[in-house]
Amino acid sequence: MAARGAADATAGDVPVVLLGHSMGGRAALGAAGAPQVRGVVALAPWCPPGEAVAHLRDRQVLVLHGSRDRVTDPRESAAYVSRARAAGARAGMLLVAGGDHAMLRHHSRRHRAATAAVTDLLGKEATPRAVFARAFAAAEPPVLFPVRSAASGLAPRPVREPGC
Repeated sequence: MAARGAADATAGDVPVVLLGHSMGGRAALGAAGAPQVRGVVALAPWCPPGEAVAHLRDRQVLVLHGSRDRVTDPRESAAYVSRARAAGARAGMLLVAGGDHAMLRHHSRRHRAATAAVTDLLGKEATPRAVFARAFAAAEPPVLFPVRSAASGLAPRPVREPGC
Protein backbone atom coordinates (compact mmCIF):
# COMPACT_ATOMS: atom_id res chain seq x y z
CA MET A 1 0.00 0.00 0.00
CA ALA A 2 1.35 3.43 -0.95
CA ALA A 3 0.45 5.07 2.39
CA ARG A 4 2.31 2.36 4.27
CA GLY A 5 5.44 2.89 2.16
CA ALA A 6 5.24 6.63 2.71
CA ALA A 7 4.99 6.10 6.48
CA ASP A 8 8.06 3.85 6.42
CA ALA A 9 10.08 6.33 4.37
CA THR A 10 9.00 9.42 6.31
CA ALA A 11 8.96 8.31 9.94
CA GLY A 12 11.62 5.63 10.14
CA ASP A 13 11.71 4.27 13.72
CA VAL A 14 9.70 7.13 15.24
CA PRO A 15 6.39 6.02 16.82
CA VAL A 16 3.45 7.13 14.67
CA VAL A 17 -0.25 7.68 15.29
CA LEU A 18 -2.32 8.07 12.14
CA LEU A 19 -5.38 10.34 12.10
CA GLY A 20 -7.88 10.67 9.30
CA HIS A 21 -11.45 11.69 8.59
CA SER A 22 -13.92 9.75 6.40
CA MET A 23 -11.96 8.15 3.55
CA GLY A 24 -8.81 9.44 5.25
CA GLY A 25 -9.88 7.46 8.33
CA ARG A 26 -10.20 4.37 6.18
CA ALA A 27 -6.75 5.04 4.68
CA ALA A 28 -5.25 5.51 8.16
CA LEU A 29 -6.80 2.25 9.33
CA GLY A 30 -5.49 0.50 6.22
CA ALA A 31 -1.95 1.84 6.71
CA ALA A 32 -1.81 0.85 10.38
CA GLY A 33 0.16 -2.31 9.68
CA ALA A 34 3.42 -0.37 9.26
CA PRO A 35 5.79 -1.38 12.07
CA GLN A 36 6.20 2.10 13.58
CA VAL A 37 2.42 2.75 13.75
CA ARG A 38 1.36 2.65 17.37
CA GLY A 39 -2.26 3.56 16.77
CA VAL A 40 -4.99 5.18 14.71
CA VAL A 41 -7.57 7.84 15.47
CA ALA A 42 -10.28 7.58 12.82
CA LEU A 43 -12.97 10.27 12.60
CA ALA A 44 -16.18 9.10 10.94
CA PRO A 45 -14.29 6.52 8.87
CA TRP A 46 -15.78 4.55 6.04
CA CYS A 47 -15.58 0.97 7.32
CA PRO A 48 -17.47 -1.24 4.87
CA PRO A 49 -18.35 -4.79 5.93
CA GLY A 50 -15.52 -7.22 5.35
CA GLU A 51 -12.77 -4.59 5.58
CA ALA A 52 -9.50 -6.25 6.67
CA VAL A 53 -8.54 -5.97 10.36
CA ALA A 54 -5.81 -8.61 10.86
CA HIS A 55 -3.07 -5.97 10.38
CA LEU A 56 -4.39 -4.11 13.45
CA ARG A 57 -3.17 -6.80 15.87
CA ASP A 58 -1.27 -5.14 18.74
CA ARG A 59 -2.33 -1.66 17.57
CA GLN A 60 -4.56 0.84 19.34
CA VAL A 61 -7.54 2.08 17.36
CA LEU A 62 -9.96 4.79 18.46
CA VAL A 63 -12.94 5.74 16.30
CA LEU A 64 -14.96 8.92 16.89
CA HIS A 65 -18.22 8.94 14.96
CA GLY A 66 -21.26 11.25 14.94
CA SER A 67 -24.47 9.48 15.92
CA ARG A 68 -26.37 11.20 13.07
CA ASP A 69 -23.83 10.57 10.33
CA ARG A 70 -25.60 9.90 7.02
CA VAL A 71 -22.45 9.68 4.90
CA THR A 72 -20.65 6.88 6.73
CA ASP A 73 -22.49 4.51 9.03
CA PRO A 74 -21.59 4.56 12.74
CA ARG A 75 -22.94 0.99 13.04
CA GLU A 76 -20.40 -0.17 10.45
CA SER A 77 -17.66 1.57 12.45
CA ALA A 78 -18.84 -0.21 15.60
CA ALA A 79 -18.78 -3.55 13.76
CA TYR A 80 -15.27 -2.75 12.48
CA VAL A 81 -14.11 -2.01 16.04
CA SER A 82 -15.55 -5.35 17.20
CA ARG A 83 -13.75 -7.21 14.41
CA ALA A 84 -10.51 -5.36 15.19
CA ARG A 85 -10.78 -6.38 18.85
CA ALA A 86 -11.30 -9.99 17.81
CA ALA A 87 -8.14 -9.72 15.66
CA GLY A 88 -6.06 -8.59 18.65
CA ALA A 89 -6.28 -4.79 18.45
CA ARG A 90 -6.99 -2.60 21.43
CA ALA A 91 -9.92 -0.87 19.76
CA GLY A 92 -12.70 1.41 20.94
CA MET A 93 -15.26 3.85 19.66
CA LEU A 94 -16.88 7.00 20.99
CA LEU A 95 -20.15 8.36 19.64
CA VAL A 96 -20.55 12.12 19.38
CA ALA A 97 -24.23 12.58 20.25
CA GLY A 98 -26.06 14.51 17.55
CA GLY A 99 -22.93 14.76 15.43
CA ASP A 100 -23.17 14.48 11.66
CA HIS A 101 -20.42 13.32 9.32
CA ALA A 102 -18.21 16.37 9.81
CA MET A 103 -19.15 16.61 13.51
CA LEU A 104 -19.19 20.39 13.05
CA ARG A 105 -21.78 20.84 15.78
CA HIS A 106 -19.13 19.81 18.30
CA HIS A 107 -16.04 20.71 16.28
CA SER A 108 -13.99 22.16 19.14
CA ARG A 109 -14.75 19.18 21.39
CA ARG A 110 -14.02 16.76 18.54
CA HIS A 111 -10.69 18.50 17.91
CA ARG A 112 -9.79 18.36 21.61
CA ALA A 113 -10.80 14.70 21.85
CA ALA A 114 -8.81 13.78 18.72
CA THR A 115 -5.77 15.71 19.95
CA ALA A 116 -5.98 14.10 23.39
CA ALA A 117 -6.31 10.65 21.80
CA VAL A 118 -3.22 11.15 19.62
CA THR A 119 -1.30 12.48 22.65
CA ASP A 120 -2.34 9.47 24.73
CA LEU A 121 -1.43 7.00 22.00
CA LEU A 122 2.00 8.61 21.53
CA GLY A 123 2.66 8.85 25.25
CA LYS A 124 5.24 6.66 26.93
CA GLU A 125 2.67 5.57 29.48
CA ALA A 126 0.09 3.01 28.43
CA THR A 127 -2.65 4.54 30.60
CA PRO A 128 -5.15 6.51 28.49
CA ARG A 129 -7.55 9.11 29.85
CA ALA A 130 -10.65 7.66 31.46
CA VAL A 131 -12.91 8.46 28.49
CA PHE A 132 -10.66 6.51 26.13
CA ALA A 133 -10.23 3.66 28.61
CA ARG A 134 -14.04 3.38 28.70
CA ALA A 135 -14.15 3.27 24.90
CA PHE A 136 -11.54 0.51 24.80
CA ALA A 137 -13.42 -1.53 27.43
CA ALA A 138 -17.07 -0.96 26.46
CA ALA A 139 -19.11 -3.48 24.51
CA GLU A 140 -21.19 -0.64 23.06
CA PRO A 141 -19.65 2.74 22.12
CA PRO A 142 -19.96 5.25 24.97
CA VAL A 143 -21.49 8.61 24.09
CA LEU A 144 -18.84 11.30 24.35
CA PHE A 145 -21.19 14.27 24.44
CA PRO A 146 -24.63 13.34 25.81
CA VAL A 147 -27.39 15.68 24.73
CA ARG A 148 -30.03 15.07 27.39
CA SER A 149 -30.35 13.65 30.86
CA ALA A 150 -33.37 11.37 31.17
CA ALA A 151 -33.62 11.91 34.94
CA SER A 152 -33.64 15.70 34.99
CA GLY A 153 -34.83 16.56 31.50
CA LEU A 154 -32.03 19.11 31.41
CA ALA A 155 -29.07 19.09 29.07
CA PRO A 156 -26.14 17.79 31.15
CA ARG A 157 -22.65 19.11 30.95
CA PRO A 158 -20.55 17.30 28.37
CA VAL A 159 -18.24 14.57 29.60
CA ARG A 160 -15.10 16.51 30.37
CA GLU A 161 -11.84 14.67 30.58
CA PRO A 162 -8.51 16.46 31.00
CA GLY A 163 -7.46 17.60 27.54
CA CYS A 164 -10.85 16.83 25.96
